[in-house]
Amino acid sequence: MSDYTDEYIEYMADGWFEEPMYKPKKKGNDMKFAIGDRVRLRNGKNTLVIESISGTGKSLDARYEHSGGLLSYRNSNEFVKVDDDNEQKGTTTMKGKLFQTKEINPRFGIGLAINSTGKYVLEMKGTGDLEAYNKTDIEVVMPFTYGVKFDGQGTEYAYLGKEGMVAVGDLLLKMDGTKGITIAKVVAVDTKSEKATKYFDGVKLVTTPLE
Repeated sequence: MSDYTDEYIEYMADGWFEEPMYKPKKKGNDMKFAIGDRVRLRNGKNTLVIESISGTGKSLDARYEHSGGLLSYRNSNEFVKVDDDNEQKGTTTMKGKLFQTKEINPRFGIGLAINSTGKYVLEMKGTGDLEAYNKTDIEVVMPFTYGVKFDGQGTEYAYLGKEGMVAVGDLLLKMDGTKGITIAKVVAVDTKSEKATKYFDGVKLVTTPLE
């Protein structure tokens, strides 16, 4: 009996030769991907986006979202979909959160679980009924959040706020006991970012053009 799987023979025939020539058979480890999927390495945390996939689907190129670094000709079994993480971990990021439907007259419900078909199960407000929705048909009810970049460049940081208090292009001033005065520029508003955990500790600058 050969020690090569049929899929691996196809993989080698497709022209990818970086993997070891000996490949023991594995079962239940294949995952279907598509260009544009957000993934991570099985033992990693940083998110990548798939840019290309070989004809057999056994090799792919993926680029890191933040650094822009490219991983080329990597075995697809090295990756897992980021969107699948929550389902594999027991829906930890949606359970207990308030969702609203994307209907003309939105309805609200508390997230309970993800069912076997990948739909989000909500306990609806007002009736207590359980209803299942596609992920694209609902959204988390979030407080107003916005993004800033310090010195107008680099990493974008998310903050909580009140709608209408800031607009894209506003300058914010932050006083720090060790760093002194720091200027931040608002680069995005209404971002619905779950990374925002606190309010900006500073003031908005009101500027007047110099003639």
